[in-house]
This record gives sequence, structure tokens and C-alpha cells, in this order.
Amino acid sequence: MIEPYRLRVDARAEPREVDAPDPELSWALRSDDRGATPVSYRVTVRSAADALWDSGIREGDSTRLRYDGPPLIPETSYVWTVEVEDRQGARSRAESTFETGVCDWSGVVWIGRDPEPNGAIDATDRDSDAPVRPTLRTKDLSPPLQLRRAFATPAAPVRARLTVTARGLVVPYINGARVGDDELLPGWTDYRTRIQYRTFDVTDLVHTGENVLAAEVGEGWWSGFVGFDHRHHAHHYGTAPQLLARLVIDDTDGGRTVLGTDESWREHAGRRRWADLLIGEYIDSTHETPGWTGRGFDDSGWRPAQVLDADPGPLIGQRDEPVRVVDELAPVAVDRTASRTIIDFGQNLVGRLRLPASPDHALTVRHGEMLDADGELYTDNLRSAEATDHVRSTTPTEPVFTFHGFRYAELSGADVDPTQVRAAVLSSDVEWTGEVTTSSPFLNRLIGNIRWGQLGNVVSVPTDCPQRDERLGWTADVQVFAPTATLNADLQALLRRWLDDLVSAQLPNGSVPDVIPRSPGTTLFDYGAPGWGDAIVLVPWTLYRAYGDVDVLRAMFGPMRRWLDYVAERNPDGLWRSRRGNDYGDWLSVDEHTPKEVVATAYHAHATATAARIAEVLGEHEAARELDTRAALIRAAFVEAFLGEKGRVHGDSQTAYLMTLAWDLAPEDRRPALFARLVDKIEQRGARLTTGFHGVALLCPTLTRFGRPDLAYDLLFQREFPSWGFSIDNGATTIWERWDGWTPDGGFQTPEMNSFNHYSLGSVGQWIYSDVAGIAQADDSAGFRRVLVAPSIDPRLEWVNGRLQAPHGEITTRWVREGDEIVLTVTLPPGTTGTARLGARDAEVRAGTTVLRALVTEV
Repeated sequence: MIEPYRLRVDARAEPREVDAPDPELSWALRSDDRGATPVSYRVTVRSAADALWDSGIREGDSTRLRYDGPPLIPETSYVWTVEVEDRQGARSRAESTFETGVCDWSGVVWIGRDPEPNGAIDATDRDSDAPVRPTLRTKDLSPPLQLRRAFATPAAPVRARLTVTARGLVVPYINGARVGDDELLPGWTDYRTRIQYRTFDVTDLVHTGENVLAAEVGEGWWSGFVGFDHRHHAHHYGTAPQLLARLVIDDTDGGRTVLGTDESWREHAGRRRWADLLIGEYIDSTHETPGWTGRGFDDSGWRPAQVLDADPGPLIGQRDEPVRVVDELAPVAVDRTASRTIIDFGQNLVGRLRLPASPDHALTVRHGEMLDADGELYTDNLRSAEATDHVRSTTPTEPVFTFHGFRYAELSGADVDPTQVRAAVLSSDVEWTGEVTTSSPFLNRLIGNIRWGQLGNVVSVPTDCPQRDERLGWTADVQVFAPTATLNADLQALLRRWLDDLVSAQLPNGSVPDVIPRSPGTTLFDYGAPGWGDAIVLVPWTLYRAYGDVDVLRAMFGPMRRWLDYVAERNPDGLWRSRRGNDYGDWLSVDEHTPKEVVATAYHAHATATAARIAEVLGEHEAARELDTRAALIRAAFVEAFLGEKGRVHGDSQTAYLMTLAWDLAPEDRRPALFARLVDKIEQRGARLTTGFHGVALLCPTLTRFGRPDLAYDLLFQREFPSWGFSIDNGATTIWERWDGWTPDGGFQTPEMNSFNHYSLGSVGQWIYSDVAGIAQADDSAGFRRVLVAPSIDPRLEWVNGRLQAPHGEITTRWVREGDEIVLTVTLPPGTTGTARLGARDAEVRAGTTVLRALVTEV
């Protein structure tokens, strides 16, 4: 029997903010029966009152269906069921829920602190005896908002929903209890075009009689420090945080009460004296207002909240999983001196500390990724991010409106027990869908570094680094790492939402900014660079390949064509030499330089050819022909301008050969000589690389494709500089931004650009899945419906296990040495087929488990 499971609505589990009129319903399949094949499915949707929609029995093995029934009613709970039938006529069903979003915001307004001087907090008026003195960056920060409103209900509700969002960051409460476990709510979007709201089931929190709805609101990305443009470092979207909330209570008699943010709310500053994502947070319990989130608190001395905007603005339901605390780490080592304590958590992470009480003195906490040569905290690479928290509290506490990238924390001031300190790890709470484990502890460490780098750089948006004054959604970083990231975790919803912001930021002329979301206060990154702007083509293609998501291609096809036209119109001969924006080239390559016009033209050809494939998938055949013709013109121009007669590419760098070969830019008869030169260059360096962000993603796949997986493994296991192994041997627990972030001879690289948690160079993870574990798919497949399991066997490994929760179901692989044989085991879900290859032997594989054997000498 085939069992449906992992039910999703618009790629989310049981969402409460579905505002699309036609959400996509999807599911995965599993079965213990070999060869199990689904032959039909049926989906039904019902409300609490009655049945709404029945798809009827539909033939085929699809695991997704877009709702096309009667209009969904806003703010309504629905139950949906999927039933699957196999070839033997056995049927199995599964059930899940979703709720529709809010469309009526009447009577709900944005509120906040009175901006008039007589009613506002004077941020510069600090107590003369305050234990913490403000810095140049914190002196103008105001305390986060404490907002509350009391209300009464005659009876306990049968249903209550709180919908909340902020221009800034919000933590909501009802009757003293925190609502939900979201962090940094509502996340970072392009607030000018969309602000996400979140809906919580609070039925059990609302009581008969007096109730209190409260919220604490900080600046976050809305008005806090963002990025490194010091001409416009803060106030990108607004100047102060604001709250919008709506509580809907359904009574037993069928009545409905709606309470929203308005002028009846009260506001007062509390123990959080300032809070900023980059700078840090200051908590002082001498300013505590005990009990302010609950009943029985006297707020008569509080100021009335001010209505700051009566227009709710571009609100949308939450589209992806929120940020949450996903792990907690204890110290692994403590170094104490008379003046400070340094805690080592053993792992470079993103989050903040959970601290014991320090009632008598302020505890100052500085965060850093590394220690210097004297064993002190290294913070030069943070640039203008202070990453410093101050806490004086009568109870254990932690910041809520900031986060830091760190492995080490330095404590000074108050004397607390460091063994009681914990690091709360923050990340977007996506499902981790893939994993590879091997017999090599070294390789497992590299895989772990890649995963931790992704964990820390997917905090609401995919970012370049979590520690310094940047944390921006650089488009090239995303497009290079997305093929690995989408195997590690289900990022379909998050990257779809990020692409919405990319389209919003696209300039009228078609240019794509280098960072998304694009902060409106800066123009540093408006004109897309090669490999950066091309994310508008390559990220949707990655989502299609990973998840079978045709809709993202359809939504993005127009914008991607505008980008390609923007480049082509300014470079009609095919060579991308004009209007290359900031043109970063093969960013942070080492020991070799690839000419920027080579990188640019190669990307122009690759993105155009990819767009042609997208057009074919969409059935846009005329557009596909036009794009194919353009791609051929660019390739011909590339060959004419950059390929020499003796197997050389202009620049003679590893990256130049990799792009030429990986993206089929050279005629087939010239590729052997080009590949021979690539191999020669790598071997001359003792199997060491020179590639930067763009070249590294192509390195191992290209070597394997052209017949040298052994050399790819040599690079993978290399321990000398520059290599992944060099960073690991020097303490890396994440992927470094640059190969030479620290070296024994040179120490730390320039602090202007030196992150120790940066996922881009971890793009080798895709090859680890596809060629080490063997989890790959056919070239014409999407969503892993047709797999190609062909692991490259290497004598440095005894066994490898791979797992991928693909959209259609779970795929597992294992290869192991048994005496003089290699044994490959492949398990596929129902409806998935493909080929397994071990040495010269191919076998068709289908649902269930298939085992292949071959002599070691044959593979």
C-alpha cells in the first residue's frame, strides 16, 4: 500500500495565513512494497461546516494539485484530504489543515510611540549613574516599545486568532504568556511592497473576564542599522518601530469580537534600553515594569499610543517558515582572568546568549568568531557592528531584538557562572531534508561546516555573513549556493518569497540589484554585476530542478528576460564588456586572476542558455528559439575572443577553463585540450585550487564529468593551503568567506572583508550529494522524479550514506566496501524511477530497494 504523508499548502505545513485564491496542495509518498506505483489520486477540501471541493479521481502519479474550487473564505479553517490508489486497487489517505488569511483590516491602524518631543523618549537622556554608557552608535537609539491594551470577554471563546506584524520586530503576549515561538517576527521583506503578517491560535490564552493583549516592538531591519553604507546606515524604511495587531474572538453564541491596534493602547519604555540587530541589546531590570504583559497591571501612568499610519499597507500572509530558536549549545571551554571570561561554544553559530541573573552589576557580553594570537576575542572583522549586549537583570534572561555571529563570547563586569550560560541558535525553521554521512571524520566535518554555514546564513533572508555590518542578501552568493542549500533543506517557500523581493527591486531598465532585499536608502548595488544579476535566471531554475516548481519559472520568466535584454542591448556583439555594475569577477579567488570580461561573457551565455531551457519547459517555443539563437551568438563571440588555438582560455586560470567546460562554451572538438590544460594547472599546484566564489562550484563536478573524479577527490581531501581542509585543520566549524581568512604566516586577512561564516565556498556540497553519495537526477528530470545514482567510488572512503526527502518521497543511497566488492543500495519512493550505475553496470531502479554489486577493480 502507498501512503501519502508530508502534506503541504504552498510548500508550508498547516499554515494559517493562506491568502492565495488557488493554493498548491502537495504531498509525498512512501511504501514498503517494491515497485509500488500510484495510479490515481483524489483531493477534497472541507470547512467546519460542510464539504467545499472534490477534485474527483485523477489518473497519474502526481503529488501536487492546485486548488480550483469555490472561493475560499477569509479567516476560515479548512481540512483537506488526499487519497492515493496503487495498481492493486489499495487506497490510503492522509489529512491536514490550513487557514485562510485576513483581508479586512478596517479599524486596525499602525501604532507606536508619540514622536512629539514632549511625549517621546529622549534617547540622549541617560541616567548619570547608569551602569552602561552609550556609544556613538547607541546614543540615539530609543528603548523598544512596550504596548498593551486591556479588554474583557463575557465567556471563554470557542475560537480566537491573533494576527500580528510590525514595522520592526515584535514579540506578542496575551495575559502574560508569550504568543508563539517565532523570533525576529515578521522577518525582513521589501517593506515598501510587502510586509508579512503572522496568525496564531490563541484560543487557550483568552479567558473569561479581564484580558490583556500586549507586545514588545523593536527596530529590526525597519529602522535599525542595516548594511555598511555609512552614508545611510539606518532608517532605511522608517525612523521608529510600529505595531499592527488584530485579535478575533468567536463566542459560543456565534458572535465575533474584533480588537485591533488603535489609540486605546498604552505605551511605556521598559527594561530594554536599546536594541539593534547589528549593535546589540541593553537590558536593565531597574527599569522593569513587572507584570506589564498580564492582568492586574496599572498602566494609568503610561502614555497613550499614537496612531502613526491609518493605512495598513501592503500586507501579505507569512509565506515561509519563521525564524526560531533551533538549537541550544553549552560551553565546551572557559578561560577566566581577573578582568574577563571567554566562553568557547565549540561552534561558529548565529544567535544570542541565555544568561543567568546579574542583579548587582551590568554584565557586558562581546561576541566574536575567533581568538587572536594572545587568546583574546578577535572583533576587528566585525567592522562597525558592535555585537555587544549589556545585561543587568534580577532573573535569567536573553536579548530578543538582536542576534550575533560568534563562537566565542567575552563576559565582563558582573560575575556570573559561565557554565550556566547557553547559546540559543537562531535560523529560519525550515525542514532539513538531506544529509550525507561517510566513513571519513574529516569529510563529515566539512559537510557539517557547510550545514552550519547554511543554518547561520538563512535567518529570514539568505545572507552573505551573520557577524559584521552587512548581513545582506547578495544575489551571487544565493545563486552559487542554492543547488547545495536546496538539497540540505526545503527552501522552496523561503526562496520564492525572496524572489518576490528581487522582482520588486528590479529597476525599470531590467537591471537586478546585487543585494535583495534592496534597502531603499542606498544606491551602492543598483546595477547588477555578472553572476549577481544572473540570479534572476539561475535561482528559479534551481528551484525548478530541486522541487519541480514550474510556477516559479512562470512567475519569473518575464523578469529574467528583462534582465537578459538589459545585458544584451548594451553588448550587442555578445561580449559583456559594457555596463557590468560593480563587477566583482570571480570574487575572492586566490593566486590566480580570471579576466572579468571572461567571467561576464561566460555568465551571459550560461544564463541565456538556461533561460532558453526554461522557455521550453513553459512551452514558450518561440522565445526558446530566440534565446537559443542569442546564446549561440554569445558562445561564438566567447570562442572568437577568448579561446586560443592551443587549448588556452584568456587568463589561463582554473575558473576560466571551468566555466568554458561546464557551460559548454567551446566546440566539442576543442574540449579535450581545454580539459587537459585544466588538469595540468591543478596538478602543477599539487591538487590545490585557485577558484573564487564562481569557479569553486564548478570544480569537482567538471572534473568528474570529464573523467577525473579522482582529482576531484584529491581537491576535496586536500589539507594544504588553499583548501577546505586547511580551514578545518585551523579550527573552522563553518565555511570561511576566503581561503586565506587566516594563515600561519599572515595571520588574519584584512578586517574589511573577512567573515568566518560564509556559505559560498561550500557549494561543493552539491557534488558531495550527487557524486559522493550518488543522489542526482537525470538531466531532463525535475523534482527528482527520475534519478541517476552513479556515485564516484574513492579508496579514501569505506562507506557513504545519503538521504534526500525529495518532493515525491524519500530517496536513500548507500555504498560500502565488502571485501573485494562495492555494494550499492538504492531505495526510492513510489512513482520515482531512474538508473543506478556502478562501474560499467547500469540497472533500472524503481520504488523500493535495489542492490548492485561490482568488483572494486571495476569501479
